[in-house]
Amino acid sequence: MDYKSTILIVLVVLLVAAVGYLAYKVNQPVKTMTITSPVTVTTTATPVTLTSTATSTVTLTTTTVATSTVISTVTSTATTTITTTMAPTQNMRIASLDPACSQIIFTLGLGNKVVLIDTYSRQLLSYFNVTIPSNTTVLTSIWPAPSIEAVVNASPTVVCYDLGFYGASTLASFSSIGLPLVIINGTADRTFQQIEADVYSVAKALGVPERGLAVASWMNNIIEGIRSRVSGLSEPTVVFMDWNNPIYSPSNVTFIGYELTIAGGLDVVNTTIPWSTITPSQLIAYDPDYIIASNFMGNCTATLEAIMQIPGINYTKAVKEGHVYVLGNLATSLVEEPGPLSVYGAEIMAVILHPGAFGLSNVPQCVSSEWVISSLKLTLPSQGG
Repeated sequence: MDYKSTILIVLVVLLVAAVGYLAYKVNQPVKTMTITSPVTVTTTATPVTLTSTATSTVTLTTTTVATSTVISTVTSTATTTITTTMAPTQNMRIASLDPACSQIIFTLGLGNKVVLIDTYSRQLLSYFNVTIPSNTTVLTSIWPAPSIEAVVNASPTVVCYDLGFYGASTLASFSSIGLPLVIINGTADRTFQQIEADVYSVAKALGVPERGLAVASWMNNIIEGIRSRVSGLSEPTVVFMDWNNPIYSPSNVTFIGYELTIAGGLDVVNTTIPWSTITPSQLIAYDPDYIIASNFMGNCTATLEAIMQIPGINYTKAVKEGHVYVLGNLATSLVEEPGPLSVYGAEIMAVILHPGAFGLSNVPQCVSSEWVISSLKLTLPSQGG
């Protein structure tokens, strides 16, 4: 075989191989390629004018239900302001549904705009010599929910709603009446910073943001005054009681626990449930230095007797050392109703725990409204009308 034949055979072999390779590639499955590109989405919703500014991380939820504008639920430990389109201040008519709302509205200097209020708010404000407008509707009952009919009949232009007190189910009912709602966390607040966030949101929504800043500054001045007095002192343990059978006690994750911290004490009810019940055995195990109670029997003597009937109570340091105190109506409201005036609740408990720091030798077991008024300088922050 000559060299020409050899070359021809090699070329034929290469050609066959090339054809075979091409046939192999053609028969392979086709791979799918995925391409990701930006997508523009347009959402249409009920118009709500809402502006939020904060100095640190804030969880802000805005909801629109039915035809009602819901102006912000704020959970924050930072400065937060909320604004919304609202009727001019001079034409405003406010319905305040609970004491937390009322404290904010009146400390903002908008009490003359209130057309509906609850009886507990009226009682608290009376201690501050506040005059409620004569044509104001007063709700005599607000639990489990205020009367929607009474609110509508008062013809408000805006309603202040405490979500922490009334909850989401009642909110749905109030949303259906078509009135603008200013929503605060209120009773769900756990710190004074969160109460201040409520103040800011209401002040901004009602068109008086500078007053919100003034109220926050006023609150902080009182808080810092308390802290400076109790700084460096011993930190007694405390159980706060709202009822005796069962023993109903806010834990240290509530605003009452926070008030006790500001007061230089320690709420030892360390359940993870904010408002919980504890057993007599738990109370004895906590062995608090102090027991402070609301006047849950409506009479100081009766409340003290009810406390002393708790099995094993005599074994606690609080009883042995005579450190059981019952708060009268004013003191109970200041401690238990979260709002700007609850700084006085912290001061009352600081005076109980550390009377010497406030120039007192002792505090009466029954902390009456008269004693609070004579011992503390209770004022509202100065605001414009």
